[in-house]
Amino acid sequence: MLAPTKSRLLLTSTAVLAVSALLGLLSAGAAETADPTQTLSPEELVDYQFDDPVEWQDPEVAELSLGQQFILGGQRNEVENLLGRHVGVSRLEGNEADLDVLQQLVTKGVLAKDDVRDWQAVGVVFGDILANELGLAWVSYEDERGVSKALRWRKTMNFVFPITLFSKRNQFNQSIDMHAIYAKLVKDVEAFRAPFHLR
Repeated sequence: MLAPTKSRLLLTSTAVLAVSALLGLLSAGAAETADPTQTLSPEELVDYQFDDPVEWQDPEVAELSLGQQFILGGQRNEVENLLGRHVGVSRLEGNEADLDVLQQLVTKGVLAKDDVRDWQAVGVVFGDILANELGLAWVSYEDERGVSKALRWRKTMNFVFPITLFSKRNQFNQSIDMHAIYAKLVKDVEAFRAPFHLR
């Protein structure tokens, strides 16, 4: 009878040692992953020196290159082909009337949610509507993230990025209502045109 008790004690002691070792590892790991932020008093905050100050650099803006113009033209053709096959429309007008036609692509489920290429082509056509209706121009926009095609109002630093508008909305499972999105962007553009008192 003593033998089983001794082995129970031995197991219990071994279990205690294992739990202690595990707790030691967990607390060491917790120390390594502890919150690295520090709390500063108001006085310390005034004189605090950040490690790497971020310098803002204006983007480089230029006219579209021939290659970029060719790409936009190809995307426009893609959308017109989709509209011809699925909606029965062979030509876009380039104005607000095209919103109803583009909405039919959405309503009929012509494009898969993950079809980034075609959704970006729709963004180009949508951008053409914005450009024609609001006096914006396509430009090449380059910043630290890379080169994009954007719409710019006059020679200001006000831009709209319509190409990725719909592919990103799909990525985040947001609904696509062409008229509502258009109305919101018109309001945004009017806000940055307002200081110039232009319509």
